[in-house]
Formats: sequence, structure tokens, C-alpha cells
Amino acid sequence: MNEEKIRQQIIMEYLSSDVSLRTLAVKYNYDHNLIYRWIMAYQRQKKKGGLHNPGSVMTSPAESEPMSTDVGWLQEQLRLSRIEVLLLQATIDISDEKFGTSMRKKAGARQS
Repeated sequence: MNEEKIRQQIIMEYLSSDVSLRTLAVKYNYDHNLIYRWIMAYQRQKKKGGLHNPGSVMTSPAESEPMSTDVGWLQEQLRLSRIEVLLLQATIDISDEKFGTSMRKKAGARQS
């Protein structure tokens, strides 16, 4: 596994579970400060430009090569996107439960 894929995996594992930075550092044999910097860079980039996957932390789509047609890579990106969607849906559900709101748009709502 190349370093970029490992970085993506570490970031997604941290964001989608309750695992600590130090636990990830031991598991993947990286310094916990380095993992922290990767996660902070990912979150900053996500706030700036709507980043969709942790692999884009270092390069933007405009700067990188044409999109890969490697099926394995595409399947991994799809898996990571699905994890992100599940995480966001769970966040909305928790928010609705905690604050007694309904954040999701109701189907068939009248447009003004």
C-alpha cells in the first residue's frame, strides 16, 4: 500500500470512529503529531473547497493528472465516499435527536 492510501485510510479511520491519534500512531507506526497534522490539513482543505476525500489533501483536482480509470482505486474512492455519507447522515440524526429538530428536507415541500 502506498503512503497516500495509508494516509487516506488513517484519516478516514480517525474521522469515522472513536479511535485516538495515539492508537492510530501505534497501529500504523507513524508519529501521532504527523497524523494530527494530516487530519487538520484535511479539515482545513475541506472547509476551503468542499474537499470530498482525504487523498486530496495535498493536491487539488485541477493540479493532478486526469482521473484514474483504475477500477480498484475507483472502488476504494466509492467506499470512502459511502463512509463519509454514512457519517454525515449519522451526524444529522444525532443533531435532530439532541436538539429536537428536523434537518432533512421533506419530500414534496412547497417551493416559494
